[in-house]
Amino acid sequence: MDSSLGVYVHVPFCARICPYCDFAVEASRAEGEVWTVTEDAYVDGLLAELALRRADFSGRSLASLYFGGGTPSLLRPDSLARVREAVEKAFPPGPGPVEVTLEVNPSSIERERLPAFRSEAGVGRLSVGVQSFDDSVLKALGRAHEAGECRRTLAAARDAGFENLSLDLMFAALHQTPAMLESDLAEALRFEPEHVSCYELVFEAATPFGRAAARGRLPAFPEDESARMLETIEARLSASGYRRYELTNYARPGYESVHNRRYWQRRAVLGLGVGAHSTDPPAPGRPHGSRHANPRQRAAWSRAVASGECPLGEEEVLDRRTAMAEACFLALRCEEGLDPSGFEAEFGASPRDAFGAVIEGFLGQGLLDEAPGGRLRLSRRGRQLADTVCAGFV
Repeated sequence: MDSSLGVYVHVPFCARICPYCDFAVEASRAEGEVWTVTEDAYVDGLLAELALRRADFSGRSLASLYFGGGTPSLLRPDSLARVREAVEKAFPPGPGPVEVTLEVNPSSIERERLPAFRSEAGVGRLSVGVQSFDDSVLKALGRAHEAGECRRTLAAARDAGFENLSLDLMFAALHQTPAMLESDLAEALRFEPEHVSCYELVFEAATPFGRAAARGRLPAFPEDESARMLETIEARLSASGYRRYELTNYARPGYESVHNRRYWQRRAVLGLGVGAHSTDPPAPGRPHGSRHANPRQRAAWSRAVASGECPLGEEEVLDRRTAMAEACFLALRCEEGLDPSGFEAEFGASPRDAFGAVIEGFLGQGLLDEAPGGRLRLSRRGRQLADTVCAGFV
């Protein structure tokens, strides 16, 4: 039985809110006395929430700690260190190293803090929100940085001693052309990152981009062009030694994200902070675990933790059918695919017992491949239509 734990810490503050962002974020000027009070109060709240929630994950050893957002690198290194030390005290690390990841946006303030993020806060892995090295794309996306800041931040990260860098890149982004994408990939590879995440721009309904798209003012990116871009990404990164270990993630051997893999493997994650999501482990009356989401408004979250209450925004207790469906489509997102023996050990039934018609249909359409022993994986065409395949199990 897995007794490890991942902890996700959400920091909602951003210097600027991007028009495509649907996360729980708020614009904040990270400077001055007011910001210092805000930062300290938020960290105090994180520690209070940790004290409230630790019993739900008691006996587990820390495997990963992920500071996400928002822009968590707006916090001081000593603030991050306070959180890390409290988390490690609540959940002593196991025998292996703990993966500590910090999301960083390219900016001069954050670059100056990189050495202390490593030495004082204990961060070993940086996830840098590059998105593109093309200034026209960055401007259209509403990003607060230019391409030069990306280059300087990546160079500064190496100078600070970081040996585990992950880059975020967007594709099918507005006016982006295949040539622009090729240039982004070439530029990214020049910095030899250990990990690359590639995300297609999506117009979420509640965002400015989503509202503009609904009014017909922002056209959708052509699906066939997006598919060709995805093929370009996979071909270019694979040829450069990266393995596509999950639909949107590529890594050099040994540098796959320990924390993100927990979600796809349905392992325990404690989420702390505004809008954070938890994957709670099985418990009496909840044999398949549950999902817990914190309020997206900082005021509501702060009131709850200040009064000693668990800051619950939404909660879903997973029934058997939902858990089986998620076990299938989350496994299929990963290169390893769906192992029928593991599925049967958990649920007492095989994937075909639960989803026989769905699986046979996708095999017949060439969207799934089946290996000897029954392991199922997305085919090359299936990876292009992964959303369709995943939806089939819901």
